[in-house]
Amino acid sequence: MVVLNYEVKHIKKHHTTRTGNKLLRVAAEVIHYTANNGGTADNHFTYFNSTLPDSNNKLPTVKKRFASAHIFVDRNKALELIPLDEVAFHANERKEGPLIPSLKATAPFYLGGNANLISIGIEMCMEKDGTIHPDTIARTILVVQKLQKQFGKHPIYRHFDVTGKNCPAPFVVDKALWEKFKQVVEKKEEAKVEPEKIVLTPGQQKAKDALVKHGLMAETYEINDPTVLTLVTMLAPLVNKLESKGSI
Repeated sequence: MVVLNYEVKHIKKHHTTRTGNKLLRVAAEVIHYTANNGGTADNHFTYFNSTLPDSNNKLPTVKKRFASAHIFVDRNKALELIPLDEVAFHANERKEGPLIPSLKATAPFYLGGNANLISIGIEMCMEKDGTIHPDTIARTILVVQKLQKQFGKHPIYRHFDVTGKNCPAPFVVDKALWEKFKQVVEKKEEAKVEPEKIVLTPGQQKAKDALVKHGLMAETYEINDPTVLTLVTMLAPLVNKLESKGSI
């Protein structure tokens, strides 16, 4: 079962990522995907905290990239990069303004900021193979439910709905997947997914057998966590060595 595992680690202020300007209100959540294969939530913290600001500092204003989002979600956790009462640059690239009239907004400090002034941006991280892991989707649902409990019930949009950008692509290509996402959010239930099935190699099975033999692991224990698998693989040679010396 997927749990929220919500962490807060705010990026430093910079005029191209986190200005510190306040949202006018929270009127919606906008769902994105990173389009960055293999990049974790922590990887994106590094990018928006230092890599992008440092790069922008070397560029003239017209070439700077203004980008960020409030929350990045991967298969292990949700990470808040920008305070939820501040502006992030995530859904306002359409010069004509948002496709959804209710997301039009402006402010003296951000003329024509539109959705960026009144919404929270949530980015789903991608696996190395370009997919979005089921745990990431399930955790994103939990994030939306958390936000709706905190700020009240309001619409959930894809980036595509706001500006027409193909984002998050899997939810644009398969509208049924997007509708299912919203339905699960509405149920106010914890999103559940089946644990990832790990098939042991002969060597890994031998490692597990060694631990079982010496009472360090139950024979019926199913290894569904890559971290546990790594520990088993590392411990087994030690157990075998101790066994050969008669220490156990």
